Amino acid sequence: MTHRLLVGGEVVLYGDVGDMWGDGSGFNGRDVVEALAEHGKGPVSVRLNSGGGFVFEGVAIFNALKAHGDVTVYVDGLAASAASVIAMAGDKIVMRDGALIMIHDPSGVTIGNAEDHRETADTLDKLGSIIAGIYSHKTGIDAAEMRAMMLTETWLDAEEAVEFGFASDREETKAVATAPFDYALYSKAPEFLQSAQRARPVLPTVATATSRKEPVMANTETVTATEPTAAVVNHADEIFARCETAKLTMSETATVMKAAAGDLDKAKDAIINALAAHDTQPEIRPVATITADARDRFREGVSKSLMLKAGHAGGEVNEFSSMTLREIARESLSRANVKMSFADPMAMVGAAFTMQHSTSDFVEILANIANKSMLKGYMEAEETFEQWTARGTLSDFKSTKRIDLNLFPSLSVVPEGAEYTYGTIGDRAETIQLATYGKMFSITRQAIINDDLNAFTKIPSRMGRAARRTIGNLVYAVVTDNAAMADGITLFHADHGNSGTGAFTMTAVDAGRTAMALQQDPDSHATGGLNIRPAYALVPVEIEGKAKALMAAEFDPTGTQRNPNTVRGLVTVVPEARLSTHSAVKWYLAANPNQHDTIEVAYLNGNSNPVLEQRDGWNVDGVEFKVRIDAGVKALDYRGLFYSTGS
Repeated sequence: MTHRLLVGGEVVLYGDVGDMWGDGSGFNGRDVVEALAEHGKGPVSVRLNSGGGFVFEGVAIFNALKAHGDVTVYVDGLAASAASVIAMAGDKIVMRDGALIMIHDPSGVTIGNAEDHRETADTLDKLGSIIAGIYSHKTGIDAAEMRAMMLTETWLDAEEAVEFGFASDREETKAVATAPFDYALYSKAPEFLQSAQRARPVLPTVATATSRKEPVMANTETVTATEPTAAVVNHADEIFARCETAKLTMSETATVMKAAAGDLDKAKDAIINALAAHDTQPEIRPVATITADARDRFREGVSKSLMLKAGHAGGEVNEFSSMTLREIARESLSRANVKMSFADPMAMVGAAFTMQHSTSDFVEILANIANKSMLKGYMEAEETFEQWTARGTLSDFKSTKRIDLNLFPSLSVVPEGAEYTYGTIGDRAETIQLATYGKMFSITRQAIINDDLNAFTKIPSRMGRAARRTIGNLVYAVVTDNAAMADGITLFHADHGNSGTGAFTMTAVDAGRTAMALQQDPDSHATGGLNIRPAYALVPVEIEGKAKALMAAEFDPTGTQRNPNTVRGLVTVVPEARLSTHSAVKWYLAANPNQHDTIEVAYLNGNSNPVLEQRDGWNVDGVEFKVRIDAGVKALDYRGLFYSTGS
């Protein structure tokens, strides 16, 4: 299996130098040595984009690259702090347009007494001199002058880096987004980096903090830019691991490394001596709390990078933004410790889809983006039915009766000393039932290899719109189909007193208003009528302009005299193309659904959003997704609705 740092034959060093957060992220000296071994002899290109990290890891990586030889370093975005040391290993250093290099003095924190702080300060001075020597050898600038530049924290753009000798060439290709990092730790970081800093606990940016120890050089006095050896790097890792196991302090570790000079046997003796010199007081160490593992961070980071590409809110540019879908599939296998070698890209993507004994991170990421795309499409779909219909909830798929009470009788006069009498109240019912509506789509291996984002962005989005459109179809079918109610009479019928004739004019609309106001309750308790007022006019798009003009007109548009418009502002006009397919002239009135029963749209458990489900593909090589929505639509009462033939 290809090493995670090798992408397209190049060593890609994006992120933190060392495992700064204790979750396995970042890259260290051992990672680079392994990647170079897999790459083999010959010229190697290194892509660098890092805000820095642990200085000992940076020096170890520098030595590994120098030992390999014939190295071209491309600074894609930023080489700051320890990452700038790594950059100096290049026989050729190329700055992309807009990229930055930052050099500064190493820093750290110490928990202990005054002597502990003095020891750390001495170690920092030694590290500063070593790093200044590396910079000086590359640039030709005097070491003392270089140390001054480090103390003031110097930031260089591409042109300045070439001018001062930190780079040999510039590339017109625009720099990528800078790697996530807590840039507030740097005193002179550009403002755009400060505003985009990573939200992390504040930790020192080099390996001099006693709360974190990283590999140092086997011999800190002899490691320079001119005589690195691969053995030094390997021994440094192993010796440091022993120091860490022995829980030595920063200064003790530096002493052991110096005394060992790369010899493991000498390192053992030095560690024993350091332990023997310990006092009986326990060392106070800071406690780090790990809140998420590397796979969680990977899923979150990739999801946000894909969300940005798909145009969803919450997306961001990060270290995963430059990855293709195929590279993300490979990286998901690497993060899950799947140790397999793939000669065929189809087989590799298939393994990412169908990860054994574990949930596939790759499928989870794709499903997350597909779900967001589907919901976005659902919410953006332009539908009119929600303006004038009621929303209901059903808990199962059984036929359910919507029972509504009739009017309570008017109160009776109670003479002095007489008893109160009981009133009776009737009810009525209509039957409503849920149904499931859905379709399937798939994301194939070919789509991943072709880097086809549409497979899980545009297609789910359109299916989300289709889900909402389906509900709209059901609603307007109830209006235009004019099905029978529970009493055996169609929804709009002369016997229901809710149908009329005439185009959408002041006279016809006023007649509809009158008919709705005079509707009677079944028990005839309402004297005169129920006084239902129309709130919405449902019209085909052909008469939308005419209807809106009537509602806005001060005078009757059809009259020759300036007669007042008696229906001005009476209703909200709701134009609907589905009504046009049935008739270009028929129109309808509907009451406020919060006050009177009209048409109800019910959803399973009240969930009006579509649901996305997925499974491993059987009919296709990939993953199959199913979009479904459970809904039912029914007219509950005819009294709050009115229909006109339009002629």
